[in-house]
Amino acid sequence: MADYYPLIARAVGSLNPNTPEQRRALYDRARRTLVDQLRIKDPTLTQTDVKAESAALDAAIQRVERDFVRPATPPPPPRPRQRPGPGRAQTAPEEPPAYGDLPPLADTGQRWRFLIGAGVAMLLIIGGVAAYSYLPRNLSAVRSDMHTMASAQRSAPVAAAETPEDKSNYVRMRQLVYYRTNQPVGTLVVDKNQTFLYVVRPNVSALRYNIGVGPECTTLSGMYHVVRKEEPKQSGDALGARVLYLDKDYRIHGSSAAIPPGKVAGCIRLVDEDVIYLYDRTPLESRVVVAN
Repeated sequence: MADYYPLIARAVGSLNPNTPEQRRALYDRARRTLVDQLRIKDPTLTQTDVKAESAALDAAIQRVERDFVRPATPPPPPRPRQRPGPGRAQTAPEEPPAYGDLPPLADTGQRWRFLIGAGVAMLLIIGGVAAYSYLPRNLSAVRSDMHTMASAQRSAPVAAAETPEDKSNYVRMRQLVYYRTNQPVGTLVVDKNQTFLYVVRPNVSALRYNIGVGPECTTLSGMYHVVRKEEPKQSGDALGARVLYLDKDYRIHGSSAAIPPGKVAGCIRLVDEDVIYLYDRTPLESRVVVAN
């Protein structure tokens, strides 16, 4: 039978967090994997051999759990060797036990190959479990953002003047994208060349909006701040559903019609659905960087 104790102990030591629930999940995966490996061995093992290996694994698990809960007591210090004094006879060293009367162990070589293979498989499995415990948890934040975005897009009203061509152009829809920048989280980055507005998010990502750039912002460049926010009272207002005012009277505002490619009226223009979403999530004094 293989010695599973070192493998299980190493895997338990690498768990993070190391809780009773995490350890139980690790033990259950190790048991299932061992049984699966034993059943596909060629030549096929007997049920007795399978039970013996499973029992060895359970014994190793119990030993690891016992050692983890109650650390082993340190061994006693070695006793000093006594030099024989005058008139004292030196004690002869103990002879190793003789095994000449025991029958030789039967080994065809196949059993050793099987045990080595099972040990390697256990190392791979336990190593994978340990690696999984260290996976970055940042991925869950990105997935949460994407789920929130999808829910908002399903529930938000569609702009009345939106055309089938606009709907099929996925690139121009509001979405979470990979975005590397040295700007802090929460910064609005306006890329006039690509006609995109990015809101910097954690984990090297940003929320990207489609924009149009009007003649009022042809020379707009540099760093600004959101100094005022306004909800126009008239639904047909030329500034759309929401307005975010920047320094020097520049504006990020809405539009009741779809944003066509190229130049549009106004300054930095978004469709009303997007500008409402941006308005509700952008506090005053937010940094706005405009790049040509």
